[in-house]
Amino acid sequence: MSSRARLRTRTGCLQCRKRRKKCDEARPRCTGCTRNALDCEWPSGDNQPPDGRSRRALAPSGLSLIQLSSPVVMPAPFQSYENAYLYRYFASTILPRLVRQSSLDQTHMLRLAPQFSPLFGAMVAVAGMQLPCTARWPTRFALQGYLHTIHSLQTSLTDITKAGCDDRVLATVILLSVFESCRSDATSTVAPHVTAAGLLLTQRRPREFRTKAAATFDRICVESFLYHASLMMIFDPLLDALTGVRNELGLPLYFDQLPSLTNQPREAILQASYKFFLLIADVTKLSRLSRPLDSAEVLRWRSLDSDLSRWISLTVSDDMSLSICYLAIQILLQKMNPDITSLERTQRVRSLLEEALRRVPLSKIDSQPPEYLLWPVAILGAVAVRFEERKVLQDFIASIVARKLGGQGAWVQERLGRIWRTASPESASPEPNLVGLQVLLDGG
Repeated sequence: MSSRARLRTRTGCLQCRKRRKKCDEARPRCTGCTRNALDCEWPSGDNQPPDGRSRRALAPSGLSLIQLSSPVVMPAPFQSYENAYLYRYFASTILPRLVRQSSLDQTHMLRLAPQFSPLFGAMVAVAGMQLPCTARWPTRFALQGYLHTIHSLQTSLTDITKAGCDDRVLATVILLSVFESCRSDATSTVAPHVTAAGLLLTQRRPREFRTKAAATFDRICVESFLYHASLMMIFDPLLDALTGVRNELGLPLYFDQLPSLTNQPREAILQASYKFFLLIADVTKLSRLSRPLDSAEVLRWRSLDSDLSRWISLTVSDDMSLSICYLAIQILLQKMNPDITSLERTQRVRSLLEEALRRVPLSKIDSQPPEYLLWPVAILGAVAVRFEERKVLQDFIASIVARKLGGQGAWVQERLGRIWRTASPESASPEPNLVGLQVLLDGG
């Protein structure tokens, strides 16, 4: 037997495994840990690390890790097998899930990671939070990667102009937004990261001489920012990342002009035109108001209502999530409608709610980003009062949470639970709960 084989251990303590030393397995404290004054900890179901000699056993059912074209160069402090596994899971499963078109070249971001440890840490963090297993080690490594990224990124952000031109910094900040939107261990703090991404993007413009992979990267970053800046507003009342930077982003350059070039993709992340997501942000912001609209806000409401009417074709779209989003925006607009009575308002919201609920069970959970489904479902749940309505939404959200597709699922469950307890289906009026909708928008 070779010396390398003798030093490996499958059943020894965690310290001996980490040091790749033979463990005599003396409990409660092995000889090696006693000799070196180390804490002797033994594996359990919660802290069991992956064994490099049985990688297939670690992967959950249905998980297939890609074989990268070349060995991964692991930047410090991510040289462990656990971090390599999470990186490969990000590359094989998470990144393709973020991008709607699987044919797009997604390799640019992956090439940047080994050169920049904050980006590598962000990838590990996102993968660890979304790895579908019950063990605790993925979450532990995810938080370690996140903390390293936050600490290491600070120096790179001192000069915003220079940082905005650095693909590595932009990719890292975008993935921090993804991490916050999918974490389930704590309250999401997505607003600072999304705001930072917007500021970085104001320092950039699409460049025609970029490679196809780099051009795709640009679009992924811009669309990811718009995705989070609009849809995450319902989950974080402090988020208002588009105000003040929208005109500086140069969005038409990305979407209306360069897509005709061969190296510019169509929507990589967004389900519809970027203008639809800008509309979501504008309607959400105005609907946060709990008081009657002033004269300027009434004009703004009518402009938004007119803009939304151009998207009515979404109600007959094959993509159920698009039609549900359209109906949810209508509910937000009717909440503030200055031209109708209270009775007309509740009647319109009731009709929109019933129409949307018929579509919810037909939505394809696995083919959509989680917040894209949770955003309208949260709005529907806030106004739902009947038991059968809430049951449809409750089951749908539970399916998202069970698949570990997004931490906001747990947030929606908690918020809707609070709203529903204040108006139980047994005692509530069948009219929509517009008070509950305001509570949701306030973040309560």
